[in-house]
Amino acid sequence: WPTDLAVNPMDNSLYVLENNVILRITENHQVSIIAGRPMHCQVPGIDYSLSKLAIHSALESATAIAISHTGVLYIAETDEKKINRVRQVSTNGEMSLLAGAASECDCKNDVNCNCFAGDDGYATDASLNSPMSLAVSPDGTLYIADLNNIRIRAVRTNRPGPSALGRYEELYVFNEEGLHLQTISLVTGLPLYNFSYGPDGELATVVDNCNNTVKGGAGLLRLILQPENQVVTLGLDPAGSLRSISALNQEIVLLGYNGNTGLLAGQPFM
Repeated sequence: WPTDLAVNPMDNSLYVLENNVILRITENHQVSIIAGRPMHCQVPGIDYSLSKLAIHSALESATAIAISHTGVLYIAETDEKKINRVRQVSTNGEMSLLAGAASECDCKNDVNCNCFAGDDGYATDASLNSPMSLAVSPDGTLYIADLNNIRIRAVRTNRPGPSALGRYEELYVFNEEGLHLQTISLVTGLPLYNFSYGPDGELATVVDNCNNTVKGGAGLLRLILQPENQVVTLGLDPAGSLRSISALNQEIVLLGYNGNTGLLAGQPFM
């Protein structure tokens, strides 16, 4: 009998939790097992304990399922005693523990059993107590209704905190020739800047996450191409310092520098 449902946003297929087996029903009504192993379907000669595949893994009192926007399947399991966990099934069909360490005592019958722990730590080390429902937010955060702890728990990807300068860390991606290809935010996982190069290895363009493009021009000119097809021209002096900013073929800013220090000499002329 079905006890929970979820829809995979990747292909609109319906997932059904039924008697510790998860079935997938496609839009053309094809049915297959995604996770869980019916006890009457044992195949002689297969050691299921060595397999990471979800279709070879037995589920223990599964209570709820949910699917992320990337197609990852989450399964809550609890016997209300020592097994209180959430496992995940990747898009390649492998199952792994996501949250909920095995309890050394009986959460249901032992009044001295501590079945709540792990906030602000690793989810695999946390203690759950009868996870009964799951939900996934668009940013990938998994919410767990931890029934007997009377809490909603959240599991999210590790994200770095601010650095000493108050800025978040960034990842720099280079190719085998040492050219900088991307700057990626470790907070969002999305590119902040993309770099491209000409045949001679010189920097050709820089594109930011708002699709503003800095493009090399002739001589000492650099072009900024904005999403609305507006062009801003940066003029450089022979030393490579910014000398002017122009738009619509008119100079809107002129800059001068102190010959001794190289610092700006007074306010920019506009």
